Amino acid sequence: MTRTIDATIPKVAFPNTQDNLRLSFFIHGIVPGDVLLVHSSLSQLGWVSGGAVAVVQALMDALTPDGTLVMPTHSGDLTDPAEWQNPPVPESWWQIIRDTMPAFNPQYTPTSAMGQIVEVFRSMPGVLRSEHPALSFAAWGKHAELVIAGHLLDYALGEASPLARVYDLGGKVLLLGVGFGNNTSFHLSEARANSNKIVTQGSPVFINGERKWVEYKDIDYDASDFVKIGDDFCLEEKVTPFKVGAANCYLFSQRAVVDFATGWIKKERGSTAPAIQLP
Repeated sequence: MTRTIDATIPKVAFPNTQDNLRLSFFIHGIVPGDVLLVHSSLSQLGWVSGGAVAVVQALMDALTPDGTLVMPTHSGDLTDPAEWQNPPVPESWWQIIRDTMPAFNPQYTPTSAMGQIVEVFRSMPGVLRSEHPALSFAAWGKHAELVIAGHLLDYALGEASPLARVYDLGGKVLLLGVGFGNNTSFHLSEARANSNKIVTQGSPVFINGERKWVEYKDIDYDASDFVKIGDDFCLEEKVTPFKVGAANCYLFSQRAVVDFATGWIKKERGSTAPAIQLP
């Protein structure tokens, strides 16, 4: 059978495997028992024997069942079509979409633009997924139930989110082939800084077994300065990149980065919004 050209092959001198990925994770500071929040890009690793499955299994091997692996499993398609930009849809479609879009189900609703590693992880045995229709997280391991429990519709990346539970558990963040623009933990900082306006969102959910379109409150998240926040954090905390395969990576304390970014956002953006009140 003829294979198509794989652009990941020239990136590495030898194949990435489950075993050498696990060893690389360990060498760079991921140890059994860690609570680890991962953001990833499979293509940046270079060629991997077994692809995304091997990467997820290597992470699980590094952490062991005494650890906890967490990934964002967001479904951005399950949002109000009035807010869609890339691409937008005609206004005449909006109500039809709200009335007919299938409700979120944590078992089978796919992720949207989250990458192959996340999509494989969410379907692995023993992985649990939170109930938020647009901004869910999945978790595996010792603290999986704690991480995903109680994920409210309102303010989905704030105090009632898996991000806050990772913070409480003293977790780490691994940026695996992606930069600080993908660091979702900065959204927890935005919620704590009270610098963003509050908006109304909508998604389809099941309520007592019946599909409903529901509206909820959230902040107007803004990632436009996340790279700058990450640069300043790395400079202050002396966080340096390292390689896993061909991928540039960062590993750091989630608590440290959230605390740093909360102060940074308050200073640089201001904090004029009213304090968020959870129901």
